[in-house]
Amino acid sequence: MDMETRKLVPLTNEHFAAFLENMLGAPYWYGTCMYKCTEALRARKARQYPSHYSEKRTAQYKRDIEEKKVCADCIGAAKGYAWTDGGQGIIEAIGTDAAIANRYGSNKCPDKGANGMFAYAKSKGMAWGTIDTIPEIVGLAVTTAGHVGYYIGGGYVIEFKGFAYGSVKTELKKGKWTHWYMLPFLDYGTADVTPSEQPDAGENQDATYTLGSRLLKKGSQGEDVRELQRILLELGYALGSYGEGGDGVDGKFGAATENAVRAFQRNQQITVDGKYGSVTHAALMGALADRDAMNTDDAQDENETSEGKTLRITADGVNVRTGPDKAFKIITRVNRGERFEYVATAEKQGWHAALIGGKVGWVCGEYAEVEEA
Repeated sequence: MDMETRKLVPLTNEHFAAFLENMLGAPYWYGTCMYKCTEALRARKARQYPSHYSEKRTAQYKRDIEEKKVCADCIGAAKGYAWTDGGQGIIEAIGTDAAIANRYGSNKCPDKGANGMFAYAKSKGMAWGTIDTIPEIVGLAVTTAGHVGYYIGGGYVIEFKGFAYGSVKTELKKGKWTHWYMLPFLDYGTADVTPSEQPDAGENQDATYTLGSRLLKKGSQGEDVRELQRILLELGYALGSYGEGGDGVDGKFGAATENAVRAFQRNQQITVDGKYGSVTHAALMGALADRDAMNTDDAQDENETSEGKTLRITADGVNVRTGPDKAFKIITRVNRGERFEYVATAEKQGWHAALIGGKVGWVCGEYAEVEEA
């Protein structure tokens, strides 16, 4: 079967890529999987994920509903495609998830998040590798911690990027993608791809575990430890200078990783023991889900309501960090009297965020004041 014919056959990689191109411009609604935009859906998702469905976004949601659009989030685009037999019937969510529960998990596509889908694909023996080894095959998933997009060939990706963007076409090389993998529900035909990072039989069997499938603690080793380290680093937790990249990502659960896990647990207000078990895993997956809202969508929304506000620094040598706690990495320092565009306040932690050097940085509230326009 040639490529043009395969574009017409649901659940092939070529058909999936063509489907995604037809979905360009579709809105991003967190927690949705190619659903028709309805008020019932918006209200239900607002109860589930209130931080993603704030009042400030209501006008846009209403426009999406009036225009009868179809929505998804990043991994929801793939799940919705699979669960509707390759986009053959778009689900309209009415009332509760019970109305569509019979579709969940169909066509070899489990109900998992962005990180979970990658782990599941690996567990099923699907080909995968680092992003620098991506083959020229359409319909591959490309991923980074907490986010996924889909390769459509020619160096381009389609991703449901966030509320402010919706479904967009971006350049592969400009993304923060770390890995690619084959989706378990797609037929890739005769594509000859060897998983480039599958462990050899003689390697430590810890490497075959996926993150969240076992308890991790000091002394653990494997690919799941490496994935944990990547995510902690992505969330701003310092891991030292171990590993090939000098960033602490080495697949070994040592003292630095234990300290980072402890810091994360303190920030999440869960038991602080330095071990990565089921409770910490659930908290980490939740933190990943909220990360983009904190750094992009919510930051933009806060700018809408804080227009004209500035953050004035009240001391010299103040550390600017990647998150609202001293456990996060320092990205720069600022001095008394400097003013920056205000973004948001983490009231529980008592920290303020501002645009500093073109990025969102966090400053302890003891050393800064928010000024009205």
